[in-house]
Amino acid sequence: MEDMYIRHYPLISESGQKKIAESNVVVVGAGALGSWEAYLLKKLGVKHVKVIDRDFVDITDLPRTVYVIKDIGKPKVEALKSKLDVEGYLEDLNPGTLYLLDDADVIVDGTDNIYTRQVINDYCVKNGIPWTYVGIIGYYGNIMAIIPEKTACFRCIFPHLPSKPMPTCATEGIMSYVAPFAASLAVSLTEKILIGEHIKSELTFFDLKTMQFEKIEVPKNERCECCIHRNFTFLKKKLKIERTCKGEYVITPPERMDVDINEMENRLKKSGVECINLTKFIEFIDRDVKVIIFKSGRMVIDGVKSEKEAMGIFFRYVG
Repeated sequence: MEDMYIRHYPLISESGQKKIAESNVVVVGAGALGSWEAYLLKKLGVKHVKVIDRDFVDITDLPRTVYVIKDIGKPKVEALKSKLDVEGYLEDLNPGTLYLLDDADVIVDGTDNIYTRQVINDYCVKNGIPWTYVGIIGYYGNIMAIIPEKTACFRCIFPHLPSKPMPTCATEGIMSYVAPFAASLAVSLTEKILIGEHIKSELTFFDLKTMQFEKIEVPKNERCECCIHRNFTFLKKKLKIERTCKGEYVITPPERMDVDINEMENRLKKSGVECINLTKFIEFIDRDVKVIIFKSGRMVIDGVKSEKEAMGIFFRYVG
């Protein structure tokens, strides 16, 4: 088995491969990005890969993930455990579940929303743990390795939660090959972190429709509340989720938003979702689940069985 990775040796040396094998890597998210990241990390030779995700495999996951038809309905982490021999935790990553990151040498972003990334960033900067940020949509993606004390952090680039819903794959779409491509770049950066190579403070953009790539140097924001002033806001701010006596879930974002209901209507219709615009809120059906989104970003979800399912719908449409 020692010869399995012999073709890595000319590139990273046998000692580099040993460092990789002995590392603990946590992937947050097990969807399009996270499933491929976990797969490629195991192929790289990382023996200890932990995956955290709250969601279940859906038929729409199949074109862009490592899952197959027989996985539909299973928790994504359970499907990955059987395929890849990873540790899996059916959890939502938030300030209350950060203990799941405690043994990480590197954290890899497989998430789909900016709030969770801010939580990861605050945790990593506070504890000196590097992480790899990845964002994808449509044909596009951007990637950055974040090394506390050395590079800019995520909050240097995105100092606040957005006041309006971000575009998401559910409303804007994504091509099947974008996620494995982005995951390959993310794992490449992660490998460099694990073996101690120099990492530049730069953000890489790619467009697989035009085959254009661009790297942008990202200096530290000298007023950054996170890495300069060490105010770890997102280790305290939480999404509020409540269940009503009727069985509906009500989710309130950690900061008030300003949802443009007309814009949301256009996005939903573009993605094939019929909706009712009632000026102060919008109502639609997502696979037999009734969803209401208010201008403040508050969401009411009726027809799901758990908080995890409700959170998945919230991030699917608010981003």
